[in-house]
Amino acid sequence: MIGFFHRRSADGRGYEIRITEPLADFPSASAEADAARINALIEAMVREAPEEYLWIHRRFKRRPEDGTSPYGDTG
Repeated sequence: MIGFFHRRSADGRGYEIRITEPLADFPSASAEADAARINALIEAMVREAPEEYLWIHRRFKRRPEDGTSPYGDTG
């Protein structure tokens, strides 16, 4: 597994692409450990350019029958 990340270039006229080294011993015997490693890659990218992460995406379109929001709001 390799990480593939892109972000806007410093001049704002294009994009930069970064491909990570392959993860050693991937996949491992632990799906949970593998997921944690992948999530750590994603988290590192978001921390480098948080303004480019899609924070407002509302993945969960359906609401629970009791009407509560998975986003903690009423919207």
